[in-house]
Amino acid sequence: MFEIFRLIRLRTIAFTAFTMYAMRFLVILPLLDKEGGDLQMPEGDFSLLVIAVCCLVSAAYVINDYFDTKADRISGSRPVIVGKTISRRAAITLHTLLNMVAVGIAYYLARNVHHSEIVFLFLVISAILWFYSSRFKKRFLWGNLIVAFLAGLIPLTVATFEIPLLNEAYSDVIVKTQMDFNNVFYWTSCFAYFLFLNMLIYEINKDMYSVNGDRAEGIMTIPVKCGIPVARKVIITLVAVCLISLVVFFIMEFRSSAVMLVYFLIGLIVPYLVYGYSVLKNDKMKFQLRLIRLIMALCIGISLFLHHFFNCQA
Repeated sequence: MFEIFRLIRLRTIAFTAFTMYAMRFLVILPLLDKEGGDLQMPEGDFSLLVIAVCCLVSAAYVINDYFDTKADRISGSRPVIVGKTISRRAAITLHTLLNMVAVGIAYYLARNVHHSEIVFLFLVISAILWFYSSRFKKRFLWGNLIVAFLAGLIPLTVATFEIPLLNEAYSDVIVKTQMDFNNVFYWTSCFAYFLFLNMLIYEINKDMYSVNGDRAEGIMTIPVKCGIPVARKVIITLVAVCLISLVVFFIMEFRSSAVMLVYFLIGLIVPYLVYGYSVLKNDKMKFQLRLIRLIMALCIGISLFLHHFFNCQA
């Protein structure tokens, strides 16, 4: 059982669930409170949605390890599980079951929000993750961009299932006042943007420490094709983009809040600077990867202050 938890990356599953609950209760709910509205998706259905997304994420890790066994063994950057403690057949079976659960739940929830077509999003993502592990990740930049893009979809998934129910529940108010729920999409998109950038940084950083295995498998990552020094420069550039984006985001939305200024400076800008310095100085891999994962959580942590901020703006 412990090996299964390692295979599906229990820590990442916990972060996925945390992100989705943060979007629902710390972002969307305060926005609706500000407008005198309320969440419409039942708690049970939302819990199922979290399970469905976590199953997709777990399935992605299983199939990725299935195809990466040789590369992981050569690079030694992470322990090999598939083919060693868990058979390859068992891994494929687990991958299939996880995808079936995810798509089945998505179909049920999509019908509940009267948009059955949403289930095709889950089917497409499942297919993309398979082809990513078997083909796309070997192409230059494609693998990193696909993983980062799909990570960015996690916050948006919450809004995708909530907004149709909101439009239905408040249809009369929408007609009379011309109100909409674009602000829900806007704020969740902001979190999706930072999650995309951070995941892209993480993937490139991780590739720096699996060059030998990736090269042996013909996986054209930035470190393999361009060299580790170039990969470091790309990471520093992306960190700079994150820092500039944070400054712009703060000026646009939070410039009047001293609390948010302190959080942005201490909780985000300083960790980014420390991370960038550690990449330039070639610190240990585990420190770098743990730090960028912490930064991901700290970016989502902005949501902790939104209820107070929106109330102050009301």
